[in-house]
Amino acid sequence: MKQGRRSLGWVIVLGVTWAIWGVSALPLWSQSEQVIEVTIKDFKFVTKQGPLRLGVPTVIKVKNDDAERHDFGSTMFEGIPTQVERDGVVVYGRGVGGVFLDSKRDAVLRFNMSRPGRHEFRCSIHPNMKGELLLLSVEAV
Repeated sequence: MKQGRRSLGWVIVLGVTWAIWGVSALPLWSQSEQVIEVTIKDFKFVTKQGPLRLGVPTVIKVKNDDAERHDFGSTMFEGIPTQVERDGVVVYGRGVGGVFLDSKRDAVLRFNMSRPGRHEFRCSIHPNMKGELLLLSVEAV
């Protein structure tokens, strides 16, 4: 009986240790990529993002909430290996200009932010629809 209690005690200690380690490691895992959410609604781009950093894997999640087809395109992808995932199909390349989205569809673009500056995106179908991402290169003090 005494041996069983000791074993149970170690199981509890190990379980609590793993739980604490797992919760404290979550911020590290979530910082492995930066996420930008872009929603297309009422013929406008609505962007949600935190500060963007150079050289960090970047994910842009684009969702078309309009009743019409739109395009999300940008020169920021030129020459950069980019992955586009849409409707269960994944495409890789360096010449990715963007993605067309039918009504109520979404897409995910993955790449590494490597060039600081102002990066515009637009809808080629509706030229008045524009947005931008700003990536500043700041030295640590």
